[in-house]
Amino acid sequence: MREYLLYIKACGGSIPQVQTYVTPSFSVDRSFWQEREGCVLHVIGKTSSLALAFSLRAKVNGYLMDQDKRALTDGYVKELRAIAVSSVCEASSLYGREVISVQDRRKHGWFSWESVEESVEVPYQGGKESGELPDARLSYSSGRELLRRSSSNENPQEAVLSEILDGRALLWDEVESLLKKRGVEVRDLSAILHSFVLANKAEWRPGIRFSVTKGWRCNRLELVCERCGSAGAKVEFTYCHTCEQGCAYCTACLGMGRSKCCTPYFLMDVGSSLFRSAEHLQNVARLEWAGKYSADQSRAAERARCFVANPRPGLSEYLIWAV
Repeated sequence: MREYLLYIKACGGSIPQVQTYVTPSFSVDRSFWQEREGCVLHVIGKTSSLALAFSLRAKVNGYLMDQDKRALTDGYVKELRAIAVSSVCEASSLYGREVISVQDRRKHGWFSWESVEESVEVPYQGGKESGELPDARLSYSSGRELLRRSSSNENPQEAVLSEILDGRALLWDEVESLLKKRGVEVRDLSAILHSFVLANKAEWRPGIRFSVTKGWRCNRLELVCERCGSAGAKVEFTYCHTCEQGCAYCTACLGMGRSKCCTPYFLMDVGSSLFRSAEHLQNVARLEWAGKYSADQSRAAERARCFVANPRPGLSEYLIWAV
């Protein structure tokens, strides 16, 4: 069972610059910030629900923005931890109202959250050669070809995964299946993927995100699938045996894999794959059609081309009826 830690990074003077992060590997974050800037990491708490962690991050960020001129003292951090606990209680209560058909298996609430009273001072140690990520090991067979084409300046572990995942948006299970298909084995996959997130090369999201929506009569829990955007009745509430707490999954895109509150949805930026050598581009498969249009198809295709090439005010759609 994966756990996600919520913490606040503070750097600067008496009123430091603050930013909130969710991490599956706190040791990676400490190493990352140590190589770039001195800071203090104030841990708020941890949970096995990625959706809950992101919801609390939004809550804490909103509170920090409202109090942007306030110094981040120990008392203030304690106050933020209390806000996180109260938010979990509210979300758990709202979740319980929605889960009518699910047997009540939680006597003390639907969501689990553990407050962590810890602040870590991270000294700046820039200029040192960055080594391997903590607890991250990579072995590969067919991955050797990818490594050969990657930049010599990149960390070999990151270079292989970066090229495989370049421009993709995948659930955690899909990432593991893809790496297995390519013959790549990673001991601590979350550590390497999270290093991409910290470097702004990728983004974590929960498969299903939720937020508390304020209403004139009562608040309600709003759940949305990050992959397909479905919400409402298409998102099914359930007790999850993976995260061992209240969860939900999307029924609209279930055929592509189960998108859940506790399942990471990983989005990798489009990077170096856009810039390849001419030799590499010659080996890339292209979509080409060698067929011939009929007379009617030719007329329809030409009209569609003219519509796209010369847009008219007020006309935004062009319908082609294909039978």
